[in-house]
Amino acid sequence: MSSRMTKALALLLLSNLDGATATKISKDKPTVSVVHVSQKISHGDEKKILQEDTKVSFNSSEDSSLEFQTPSRDFSVQLANHLNVQYSGAFTIGQQELPVIYDTGSFEVLVLSTLCKSCQQTSLKMFDSKHSTSYRSAESIIANHEFVSGNVVTAEGFDTLHLGTKDSPVVTNNMTIWQVTKHELAFWKNGNAIFSGIVGLSHVKNIPEGFSGDFRQPKSMLEEMHLDAFALCYQRGGGGTPPGLLKFGPTISAMSKDKSFQSVDVSGDSHWATKLSQFKVKGSKPDSDIDGIDTSGMCKPSCGALIDSGTSLLTFPRSATHITEALKKKVKRDCSNLDELPTLYFELDGAEVVLPPRAYIFKVKSGAGGYLCKGAFMKVDKESQFGEVFILGMPFLRYYFTVFDRANKQVHIARSTEDCQVAKSMALLAHGSNQSTAASRLGLGLTEADFKEPTLADLDEAIAPKWLLGPGDKIRL
Repeated sequence: MSSRMTKALALLLLSNLDGATATKISKDKPTVSVVHVSQKISHGDEKKILQEDTKVSFNSSEDSSLEFQTPSRDFSVQLANHLNVQYSGAFTIGQQELPVIYDTGSFEVLVLSTLCKSCQQTSLKMFDSKHSTSYRSAESIIANHEFVSGNVVTAEGFDTLHLGTKDSPVVTNNMTIWQVTKHELAFWKNGNAIFSGIVGLSHVKNIPEGFSGDFRQPKSMLEEMHLDAFALCYQRGGGGTPPGLLKFGPTISAMSKDKSFQSVDVSGDSHWATKLSQFKVKGSKPDSDIDGIDTSGMCKPSCGALIDSGTSLLTFPRSATHITEALKKKVKRDCSNLDELPTLYFELDGAEVVLPPRAYIFKVKSGAGGYLCKGAFMKVDKESQFGEVFILGMPFLRYYFTVFDRANKQVHIARSTEDCQVAKSMALLAHGSNQSTAASRLGLGLTEADFKEPTLADLDEAIAPKWLLGPGDKIRL
């Protein structure tokens, strides 16, 4: 028997919630936890689950001579938006389409399956290996996934995978999947989730040691698919929950040459991570910082920044607690002063990123049955090889059309419009000539709503990386 630690999403009590609220959430309605914190891999256990299947060799690709390949045509996967804290889209195993979270911070494919007898009451779709002619089982490999909110047991198998619907041009055969056979997870039992699985979109070629349910460090799904690049963008505005988009194909692969984009080198060994050289909170007046919020000591000489589609909120290091607390105190509960609140400025490997108030101000249900506004952030208490850690999660992807370039190990970012079109300019939000009004702070690709309307959300169902609560104070990005 072998033991391995693996990356995942885990139960997290949000740092913006008070103690009473946090206690209620953890007992009554757990924050979504999606993949495993640790695994114990065993061979030969629960053989009855697998005895009807045929053994297959370790996953192989049809043409291993190809390293990176641009898909033959453009393709988009629409991502359903659940309360602005989860996005799920179609993913095809064999000929079966399932709703999954596409997670740039995960590495494997884990799905609910009909092998799970206790899962039959769920309304979510489940993978049924008996209805897949391309499915093959592994060599009786069973994994025990130890979640923060309960254990999950899975059986390893292999099948044909399409990135998106079954007509997607991006496909691989005999790819590893992990099928849930039993679990104790409340979010699937209580119907609080809109997804049947997690699909990892890391840039790595081989899944790093400690992140895989298979100790042989298999190739990642995107490596087997030879995919050179993909893009993510989440729409914003409209007062509700507009969808997101996962896109790939010739148009996306060519965007690295578009002058609307800034390119950032990916420095992380395992994650879509880069160096963050500067962070500031910019006021409503030209070249002003906010009174009482000192950012001068942040990221000296640098911090690490992850671009993670599996994290619901902006996530700051513990040393920035005074900043996030000061920002939250400035928010009026009736949402009337968003146009007076500051923008957040980040410098990622030389690229300039600015996020307006709507990126961190959320409209949530109050105990009295109405709504109130609050600033929402998560905390991370880890040190990386680049310094303290920031995570640019879903709020970042609502404002920046982001191309994840595996071939060049870069991320290309461009300001996006509300409907996820690439804006024509990367002009900095904070550099307007007269910043006393929202309209003068706009810049191309933004509207007054970004300074006046909060983001509607249910923070109880936010998701975050498992290692935020994991042991130790170090993380290798």
